[in-house]
Amino acid sequence: MGASILILGAGFGGLETATRLREALDESFEITIVDQRDFFNFGFTKFDLMFGRREPEECKERLSALDDKGLRFHQAVIESIDPEARQVETSTGPLTADYLLVALGADIAPEATPGFLEAGGHHFYTFAGAEWLWPLVNDFEGGQILIAIFDKPYKCPPAPYEAAFQLDDFYRDRGIRQDVAIDILIPGPMPLPVSKSVSADIEELLTSRQIALHTNHKVVEVDYRAKQAVVANQTRFPYDLFIGVPIHRPPAVVLECGLGEQGWIRVDPATMRTRYERVWAMGDVVQIPVGNFAGPKAGAFAEDAAATVAGDILRTIRGQGEVSPYQAQGACYFEFGEGKVAEIAANFLGGPTPDLTLNGPSLEYRADKEEFERSRIEKWFGT
Repeated sequence: MGASILILGAGFGGLETATRLREALDESFEITIVDQRDFFNFGFTKFDLMFGRREPEECKERLSALDDKGLRFHQAVIESIDPEARQVETSTGPLTADYLLVALGADIAPEATPGFLEAGGHHFYTFAGAEWLWPLVNDFEGGQILIAIFDKPYKCPPAPYEAAFQLDDFYRDRGIRQDVAIDILIPGPMPLPVSKSVSADIEELLTSRQIALHTNHKVVEVDYRAKQAVVANQTRFPYDLFIGVPIHRPPAVVLECGLGEQGWIRVDPATMRTRYERVWAMGDVVQIPVGNFAGPKAGAFAEDAAATVAGDILRTIRGQGEVSPYQAQGACYFEFGEGKVAEIAANFLGGPTPDLTLNGPSLEYRADKEEFERSRIEKWFGT
């Protein structure tokens, strides 16, 4: 029979989908994964870099290992996508496919907030960004730290709060927490607007660690000369170290092709199909309405979507089979400090309203987080 399956993006969703398809299909089906990087890393390992807990190489899983799993890894920059022809132009030449999956994630646009780059552009949303933060965090001896979420949506919604908890713990261990003020500025009314109860839990935890949360404070400019963050009502917040959550946007190649006519790709959650024949999309690059909100952009939910995508591709190939609709369910782990980890367990589409629960923080969830990482590395890379 045989056919070619092309997966754009080697993140959670792309890797999980490729693994499922490889296990289900014989070698006459060529499965190719394209990514501009030569490694994968878990999002939470960026905090290990930011706080000097791991060396960069300890956080990387080389994508070349996929070749030993019966997959074909192709490192290249994706320059254009023709979804109607299922053809992709890359920096190393064109690729075509019988079945195409777009899992390119979200790009960040630090330049979109005036003054942010001039202020240093410090953030933890890329591997390099987290590395650059470590010496600043390590050398900080006192003063005001501001963490600002510029806008929604952004990847891993709990991450800014996780950063604050870890900064608190880091400086407590150093015995200088009394000399460090940590404030968070967010554009919305609560940490996670999709859940009032979990938001209340997070706010209570922040208060317990003397971390100030300023809701409805959308930062529109960073006055790098005065070292002040400017919010929409022109209130100014001074800082000594400013860490931003950059504005997130769909990748340019998505905006430039028919898939991105509305920005983020729209799909049918029952199958994750786009409006193009034999073209699917998943992960951070898609936008799925959840009531008045949108589905979360986080690796665990992309992994959940992989079951739906792989199932529908297999049904399309075989002409039969059942597909479980995407429910946007999964768990996000975040470090609280003192060796404790918390878990946010969520199911966004499986019921009439989103269901979120905050579990922990506790020492027990650290073992869960470590097993989460270990099991995925073993499954995807066989190490």
